[in-house]
Amino acid sequence: MPLPDDVLELLRSQSGLSIDDEGRFLHRGEPIRHARTLEVLWRSLERVPDGRWVVRIGRESGYVEVRETPFVVRGVGGLGPGEHPWLLLADGSREPLDPSTLRVGTDGVLRCTVRGEAPARFSRAAHVALGSALEEAPEGSGAYILEVAGRRWPVARSG
Repeated sequence: MPLPDDVLELLRSQSGLSIDDEGRFLHRGEPIRHARTLEVLWRSLERVPDGRWVVRIGRESGYVEVRETPFVVRGVGGLGPGEHPWLLLADGSREPLDPSTLRVGTDGVLRCTVRGEAPARFSRAAHVALGSALEEAPEGSGAYILEVAGRRWPVARSG
């Protein structure tokens, strides 16, 4: 006999799953470390119409608590001369950085857009990596730019 919808909704909301600001999947506050489990969780993560995040695995689903965004940049590469920066996301995927989307929040944390329209937050390590490639311009202004392929991209301020 199937469970009533309100009971299923309650069970989904008590999954204990969350993603922290460093892009780690947690279960009841403890990091999930099993590689295959993480692969399945990242692959099944989706946003539902009410704005919450959920993992769906087969017929089962559970809500995932996400403070800001599940998309966290864990690493940055391609920062050398003539290279185009790329991002390593928390789910293990890589994609090019769109420098036009780079911004810094009121909290001082870098953010950008990934996967076409999804906001991403930089982890501490990624922030430091990209920060080393930023140039303050003009000096002493607190404004920053990133040079990519000879073009200078301003880092916007948000919030």
